[in-house]
Amino acid sequence: MGARRRNYRAITLMEVLIASALLAVALVPIFQVLTRGMTLARDVQLRTTAAFLAEKEMETALATAAEDFSVDLTKSSKDLGDGYLVTIDGGQEALRKTFSVQVGWDTDGDETLDGDEVLVTFVTRAANTTEDVGG
Repeated sequence: MGARRRNYRAITLMEVLIASALLAVALVPIFQVLTRGMTLARDVQLRTTAAFLAEKEMETALATAAEDFSVDLTKSSKDLGDGYLVTIDGGQEALRKTFSVQVGWDTDGDETLDGDEVLVTFVTRAANTTEDVGG
């Protein structure tokens, strides 16, 4: 009887290294896209929440001005919870107020809303309808 010849087909170490390198080259851009997508989603979440909070503060300020126009609406870095802060600048004229509401995320934790932390700004005007203008 003759000796049998076995035909083994094994994966060499070089083939494994090349396949691993190709896989790494393909996966790096995918991970970068996923990371960027998660960062953008977080930014959208922060801005959306800030817009809702700014709208709420704007409505509260308008209601306050409608009740008593002489009330000063100015607030400086008021805590809204969950790291959000609001600043309201209320300008006062005889018959109208122009005020802006800025809401942002306190990224540095100093409990002050800095310019680079502002996510949304709303500006509006309120008119004093209780004063007698003609007299």
